[in-house]
Amino acid sequence: MTRKQLIMDSALQLFAEKGIEATSVQQITDHCGISKGAFYLSFKSKDELIYAIIEHFMNNIIREVDQAVKEGSTPSEKLHIYFVHTFKVMSQYTGFAEILMKEKVSAINETLIERIQYYVDLSKKSLEKLLFEVFGEQIEGKQYDLVLVVNGMVQAYLQNFFESCKPFDVIKLADSLVEKTTLLATKSEIVFLQDSSQLYSRIKNYSIEHIVEELDYLQQQTNDRLELESIQLLKEELMMEMPRPAIIVGLISNLEKNENFNWITIYLKDRFN
Repeated sequence: MTRKQLIMDSALQLFAEKGIEATSVQQITDHCGISKGAFYLSFKSKDELIYAIIEHFMNNIIREVDQAVKEGSTPSEKLHIYFVHTFKVMSQYTGFAEILMKEKVSAINETLIERIQYYVDLSKKSLEKLLFEVFGEQIEGKQYDLVLVVNGMVQAYLQNFFESCKPFDVIKLADSLVEKTTLLATKSEIVFLQDSSQLYSRIKNYSIEHIVEELDYLQQQTNDRLELESIQLLKEELMMEMPRPAIIVGLISNLEKNENFNWITIYLKDRFN
């Protein structure tokens, strides 16, 4: 286990016991048996630690669910797999999910909230794409309502299971949600959400300059030669009059194994893929 992982694991235990806001850096270092200096070599602040945990948590959920869905042989099977693996993956991260649900928003700064929301909206976009794959043109115009309702059902069931702490039949639940989603997709007629901005209102279309600034910061977080060269080439490519998506996606692949780069790699892939 790396020092970063040790700190993250210790912090999660303390956050669960005391809450995020009430846990200090000193308590975290005492818990994992390291000095404050060692902590700050891994994370510049407590906020950066929280950000790293959220990145790890949200990125794993999205990647694991997306990977599982790709294994489905038919669109309807993919929808069933989506529900099964969403609940299975979320169950693996129940502890941290509960921490976020219970924690006061004041404990998490605006940048962290923005990043969490980006991951949430990214998962909604993946669901929207899947629903079009399953139901086709018949959901055109009502896809935003459908995504919101399906996502709401998943969250409601998760909340129920978190509170009851009882085991549940994930296959039966997936069957039930596939049935409900199919009824909504094929029978509903009244549309409320009219455009994407009503569903994805918090997604920011960052300027190239903002992305390059973010890459400048991330460049300081690695000593790996391939990653450093890839970031430099990526910045140069982005600053071109017409950035080439194939080059950008190729360079991003050199950064995906480093969790420090999760947010920016997912953002750039979504924008240029």
